Amino acid sequence: MTPSTLAVVIAGLAMLAALVGYFSRLRAKNQGFGPNSIKALGTILFIPTILILAVATPFHSEALAALLGTLAGYLLSRGTDRDD
Repeated sequence: MTPSTLAVVIAGLAMLAALVGYFSRLRAKNQGFGPNSIKALGTILFIPTILILAVATPFHSEALAALLGTLAGYLLSRGTDRDD
């Protein structure tokens, strides 16, 4: 098994483990989905996907940096309601 294949498998397993842990924690707390839950779920899915793209495809570093910047902006944004 090549190192890139191993990295993809590990990232996929980490994604699945994080999803199982996340949903079991939501179930234990008897909570539903809210804005922060969706943000956490998106992060759980997005970070390993970026890692897989970085390892398995010939993406340029600029494209990966743009994806990481998008993720940072998404995580640091405040989801406040506007009164129009």
